[in-house]
Amino acid sequence: MGKIEMMLNAKEDFKSGKIQMILGWKKEDESVESIPAFIESVEELEELIYDEYCVNNLSKYLIEEAKNGKKIGIFLKKCDALGMEQMIKDNRISSENIVSYQVECSGMKDFQTGEIFKKCEKCLDESQDKFAEVKEIENMTHDERYDYWMGELSKCIRCNACRNICPACNCETCVFEKKDEDILGKANNESETGFYQIIRAYHVAGRCSDCGECERICPVGIPLGKINKKIIKDIEELYGKEDDDTLSSFNLEDDDTFTEKKGGK
Repeated sequence: MGKIEMMLNAKEDFKSGKIQMILGWKKEDESVESIPAFIESVEELEELIYDEYCVNNLSKYLIEEAKNGKKIGIFLKKCDALGMEQMIKDNRISSENIVSYQVECSGMKDFQTGEIFKKCEKCLDESQDKFAEVKEIENMTHDERYDYWMGELSKCIRCNACRNICPACNCETCVFEKKDEDILGKANNESETGFYQIIRAYHVAGRCSDCGECERICPVGIPLGKINKKIIKDIEELYGKEDDDTLSSFNLEDDDTFTEKKGGK
């Protein structure tokens, strides 16, 4: 769907009452940056825009905005749509309450530098090896990998930005916030922060849409996408690409060599 047609369709659906809100993007304060827009009135419709700076994945907002049966129209890039589909699978949102407008994407740019995001370059150029960076780390020695990841994960300030923006991190109550669960302390040290990020990555294993938002939003620049891609690579090698969540389904032909290694056989 072309940009103009998409906008017209969404506006018409809003005016006709088919939807009660539009999740899209707008500009503010004369900045080149495009930010999420929550359109709830006819007067606000003219604020809607779509350009190469609309990088924000809007799908996570559906959990809050589409509850109680409210009908929501939402603009989705390809990677955003995958996140929405995952939340539907997880029964966190209902497709009956959503009208999606798929937008064409030729790559999003960083509003500060004007450069296209690396995640977009890899999406647009399918000839690139999407696991190239993972393989570089796999070729390191054990000590080199440990030093690399401890150096990166020790930067974490536990702001939860990665969790809050991730469509796959959609639990009603995060395990790290359950007061009766002795999962993780609040100390800001290497072991605590490293544990937090590893557990979060495994939590979304088989469900990550690889939208790259966790890495983009990280205020200290941790390459979280590399962790996710490593898990995606391992899952594809062990189980292939499946439509169902890999960690919530199984069959008798699944590879179980990891159990043999664990048992020392």
